[in-house]
Amino acid sequence: MNHRRRTRVDARKNVTVSWAAGSSEGELTNLSLKGCLVLGCTALPRDGEAVKVVIHLEPDARELDVEVLAQVVRGDERGLALDFTEVPAESFQHLFCLVQYNASDPDQIEEELARSAFGAPEP
Repeated sequence: MNHRRRTRVDARKNVTVSWAAGSSEGELTNLSLKGCLVLGCTALPRDGEAVKVVIHLEPDARELDVEVLAQVVRGDERGLALDFTEVPAESFQHLFCLVQYNASDPDQIEEELARSAFGAPEP
């Protein structure tokens, strides 16, 4: 049973993850409006640590970067699982469009905005 409240989509983009003690480059493999999974990081922050995530939508177009704050859920050989804690307004529209564009049901993504991403899942 899937208890996620946000649709995850396959979205292959380069990502930079930064934290107090370092940073690492990786590849975004799946994404939702609430979090993501990053593969290929050579250094990993600790579980529970606050990080800044920069999703590079286009090479050499920094003005299109999506910047979010997140918390590390898990960092190991399976990847770096991140839960978004803050998405600035200027990045939200890019994030929303990226998820919606890659979704099998784009209307579902819009409908998810009307439901809370927190608390117990609805039946």
